[in-house]
Amino acid sequence: MFKQRTFGPLSRAAAASFATLIAAPVLAQDVGQGTIEALEEIVVTGTNIRGAAPIGNAIQTVGAEEIAASGKATVAELLRALPTNFAGGVAQADNNRGGQDGTSAGANLTGGSGVNLRGLGALSTLVLVDGRRVATSGQFGDFVDVANIPAAAIDRIEILQDGASAVYGSDAVGGVVNFILKRNFEGVQTTARYGTLTEGGGDEFQASIVGGTSWSSGRAVIGYEFNDRARVTAADRDIDGNYADEGGVNWQNYTSRVGGAANLFGPGAFSYISPVLYTVPQGSGSGLTAAQLAPATGGVGNTSNPWAGWDILPEMQRHSLFVTFDQDIASGITTNGSLRYTRREGNYHTGYVDLLGSVPATNPNFIAGVTNNFSVLVDDFITQRDTTVDSFGGDLGVTFDIGGDWKLDVHGSYSRENQKRESQLERDANIDDFLAGPGGGQVSAPNSVVCSLMGLNSSNIGAIAAPTAQQAFCAGLNYETFNPYSTDPLSAQVLSQLVGYENLEFDSWVRQGSVKADGTVVDLPGGPLKLAIGVDYRTEHIDGELDFNYRSIDPVRLPYGATERDVKSAFAEFAVPIFGDANSLPGLRALDLSLAVRHEDSQGLGDFTSTDPKFGLRYKPIESLNIHGSYGSSFHAPPMRFAYDGPQPVPGGNAILYNSAYTAPCTTGMVELNPANSQGICTLNTLVVSGGAGPVLKPEEADTWTVGFEFLPESVPGLLLSANYFNLQIDNRLVRITAGQLSGILANYFATGRSPYAGNITFFPDDAMVQSLYDDPRFVGLVGPGMTLQPNQIGAVIYATQTNLASLKMDGLDLGASYGFDTGIGEFEVFANGTLLLSYELQSTPGARYEDKLGKYEVMGNPVKLKSKQGLSYRRGSFGAIATVNYTDSYECVSGCYVPNAVGAPVLNTAPVKIDEWITLDLQFNYSFDQASGFLNGTSLGLSVLNATNEEPPFIDTGRLVSGNAPEPYDAANAIISNRAVALTVTKSF
Repeated sequence: MFKQRTFGPLSRAAAASFATLIAAPVLAQDVGQGTIEALEEIVVTGTNIRGAAPIGNAIQTVGAEEIAASGKATVAELLRALPTNFAGGVAQADNNRGGQDGTSAGANLTGGSGVNLRGLGALSTLVLVDGRRVATSGQFGDFVDVANIPAAAIDRIEILQDGASAVYGSDAVGGVVNFILKRNFEGVQTTARYGTLTEGGGDEFQASIVGGTSWSSGRAVIGYEFNDRARVTAADRDIDGNYADEGGVNWQNYTSRVGGAANLFGPGAFSYISPVLYTVPQGSGSGLTAAQLAPATGGVGNTSNPWAGWDILPEMQRHSLFVTFDQDIASGITTNGSLRYTRREGNYHTGYVDLLGSVPATNPNFIAGVTNNFSVLVDDFITQRDTTVDSFGGDLGVTFDIGGDWKLDVHGSYSRENQKRESQLERDANIDDFLAGPGGGQVSAPNSVVCSLMGLNSSNIGAIAAPTAQQAFCAGLNYETFNPYSTDPLSAQVLSQLVGYENLEFDSWVRQGSVKADGTVVDLPGGPLKLAIGVDYRTEHIDGELDFNYRSIDPVRLPYGATERDVKSAFAEFAVPIFGDANSLPGLRALDLSLAVRHEDSQGLGDFTSTDPKFGLRYKPIESLNIHGSYGSSFHAPPMRFAYDGPQPVPGGNAILYNSAYTAPCTTGMVELNPANSQGICTLNTLVVSGGAGPVLKPEEADTWTVGFEFLPESVPGLLLSANYFNLQIDNRLVRITAGQLSGILANYFATGRSPYAGNITFFPDDAMVQSLYDDPRFVGLVGPGMTLQPNQIGAVIYATQTNLASLKMDGLDLGASYGFDTGIGEFEVFANGTLLLSYELQSTPGARYEDKLGKYEVMGNPVKLKSKQGLSYRRGSFGAIATVNYTDSYECVSGCYVPNAVGAPVLNTAPVKIDEWITLDLQFNYSFDQASGFLNGTSLGLSVLNATNEEPPFIDTGRLVSGNAPEPYDAANAIISNRAVALTVTKSF
């Protein structure tokens, strides 16, 4: 560890921060000596040995004061801003479009937030609370939701940016984020924060109270935090799908050919990108004739804003409680533990229902002489999605002195996430009811929308001499007739026929027990040789339940497939001091080595066995220079939901479906296409296999090595320089392909003829192969409008599932610098730090060439080359200020993006499209009334202005030419659209 200099509080905090590559400076106060002594024997992230920092790696630490001074309300917001957290983490992207499998946000059931170190994805980042595992979140159980951890409970966040399976087992490929809860806290502290977004929406109020006390044999901390955030709508940010003024496409004309008054399309298959022939006039829509219809200009017809009624960020409210305690039981026996509970509730506005369908002749509003293939926007109400998450965590440990400095630690923990989502959805499918089909087989019964259009009931079905099975089925429901040609308000009965519900509940839990002994084996000349050995056992479980009627007539309730695995581990770790204070030499002040190894074996869904070593070295040639390096292997087991492939009749579940929603250049010879429409857009008949991939998935396996230094020159007090080079290769790279990403993957493939995901695409599939998928229990048939397709009409089979790519290689640098100096007018510090990636390459199959993806925009997400923070801090007496410039490097879309052609129609780009760098300025001001008397004593005020210059995210037309899907005008992985945020915080300590 580094020697503390005798500077002021700000400089000391800054030096300690940058010595561990901290992400931001701190408006800190002096740390009491008692606190330091109490924390001497803690286990730091990255090692199992008490009282020692991990050898070979620097630990990035974000303290409670830094969290408070950051201007961020939540832990999720703070972590998202770290330079090492690439591609925005998971979920809490700034929109929630798409179904459960449409986007990562769609599969994020309750609007949670994950961490994505090194840009490797939340899958490859292990998240811990006090060193213990936390239950996973989302439909796929592929991230830990840090939004459920209250900021008021955190003493510090420790971040290890290196593989760590030798210490922690599965998941620690990209790094480890460990939340350390407050334990050594005296008194009472209350905090209230109010913030708002100057561009509209997002008002936020947060309040907390934390109390702590100690006694001769123990201590305890208890606290509560409340957070309430208002929604931010697409209208608040003027997002409407028309990006022509910014050089993009007016998507309203191409994917939103639907309005409050109906459009009529031509015969055959049709979709929102099909040419419109006529528009229907305003009014009751009864008794219309073909002559009353207006011919559509340019095939566009009535359009609408695809973002109307949509939230970018939902309304969210959170309550969190936490308790920590330590207690001596008897001489040489102590116990410690914690409890935490969070309840978070959200409400999303999810837009209007847009319908595609055909009015049959049995409907009294049928218009003779035209096809009656229509689109219409049901704008009578905005659909909504309600979410609830109950998050619980608890742990209890007992430590025994067993001789010398050896201690035996017995620890158990339990964590649980109960996630619920209740959504309103269009009733456009029926996978539960079947009718007798030709040849004695069965066919799906009509869905609720089709029956609403049919206009038949038990009173008029007798007028049909020989009704079909479909007509008889719909008549038996006695539905009220839906007239899509009317612009009058719909009745409550018709609305209930058109819009249904999906209620989805997931339970995810993990219980963990471990026994560890650690202490000194022998005293060497360089210091004590320490050893930690232990065993660990955990059980991970996810199950769920689905209740819906939007894909059935009557409500259906069924389980969502339970998955469980048991994991047994044994581990050992040595810390070997070769040279230390007692035997140091010139040029060899210190030399430490470490060896850690862990064997992990899993049984259950997705069996795996892995043994992972890690070697570390720390060398100090002079007192002010610390050089470190490490090498190790790590792995990540496929999440259980990735390996489960049982039938699940829900979007994003395990299903097989077909449609004609995907497009391709009409000149391509890669796939058989449908005829071009009037705008020259060609579609392909696609069979999509979505959901879990089954037992074929393999664990990710990574080799990582690092080397770095921290330098605090004695000749320049207050200066700190640090650098860390990392290099890793991940074999069997795990990725999750969602249905919402398929259009982007296909666009890149058609443009270049190459794709890392080519193994998931089969063009010109064999009829027997397609037939086997039709016969699969997961097959649900046609989704969306279109014609029934036989196996020989399918032009491509695409697996929107989890998959293993052959390999990923990347390397880069973590860089940091700070210089603090005291002047007659106050203490200043300049600082800069960031992560520079040098390479990021994917290989699809063994032996294939690696493809450079660094700084290349793709829907699957690739990191940019550089993210950094730099700025200036100032403190004088009770006043402090920080100005921070945040930098996200520019990048480009080489292929697969859409741009407007000469007439404004979307076409694939043939030249790279640049996405500009994003530079924002954050300002924080703090004033402490510590010198005041009376009530003001112990009070501090904080004012933060994030994105003070109100910089909008760089424009990019995400170009999703898919039915009913609205493209965003920015890349939510690398920017946020909140714009300027202002917050005032008041803290009072008693």
